[in-house]
Amino acid sequence: MDAAKDRVRDQYQRSGDGYRESVIHAKGKDLEWIAEEIGPSSPPLLALDIATGAGHTAFVLSRVCRRVVGLDITPRMLEIAAEEADRRGLDNITWFEGDAENLPLPDRLFDLVTSRIAPHHFPHPEQAFAEARRVLVPGGRLILVDNIVPDDSATDRILNEVETLRDPSHQRVFPIVGWTRLLEAAGFSTVAHVRSWETPVQWREWMDRARTPTPSREQAWKLLQTAPESVQQKLGFDPTADDPTLILRKGMWICRK
Repeated sequence: MDAAKDRVRDQYQRSGDGYRESVIHAKGKDLEWIAEEIGPSSPPLLALDIATGAGHTAFVLSRVCRRVVGLDITPRMLEIAAEEADRRGLDNITWFEGDAENLPLPDRLFDLVTSRIAPHHFPHPEQAFAEARRVLVPGGRLILVDNIVPDDSATDRILNEVETLRDPSHQRVFPIVGWTRLLEAAGFSTVAHVRSWETPVQWREWMDRARTPTPSREQAWKLLQTAPESVQQKLGFDPTADDPTLILRKGMWICRK
């Protein structure tokens, strides 16, 4: 396993418990949007949630799919997810350790694949998307949700630097067009960006959740404090606030094999 993937394991072995109750991860409105996209009329027989984390997407899939596989590279995240599934009495989810960029699964197995708020940690997201397509049956769907950045170079650069200081396992957040191109390159027959929305976070809680060390917090704070006013405005960052809000953004894509 390469160094970037080791950082993901290390980060989430340490901070995984913070994602069990994180509002954005546990209660984001996109969870219901995913369920709505699947629909009740012809539920998928088998679904795969890649980089399942604390299992929040897998729990939603378990309501609308017959069987679900939740896959993650970090053992602690799988433990957290399994504990919560047991607490909820969910018995149609199997938890599986594996790498999103090299899925230990056969071709054409799943009716549905999801990946939510995760590919920005993948060193090679295009490879992960190609793997998702490989394990889908013909006509199967990938539903992707992940962070996006405004389509300007200054905000893109500064936000990605802040994200990396906060969480060293962060790789890259792309603008909508960047994620779309990666999905198209994976060979899906259709790629549709269906919506985007804002997800404001409070600075301290956001840093605390990732257990960001003080020197890295200070460096990230300085980056935003000294950022051009146009960047601060796009990120909703008030440099005079004690605990400012930061406006992050997410997008959702539906892809068909």
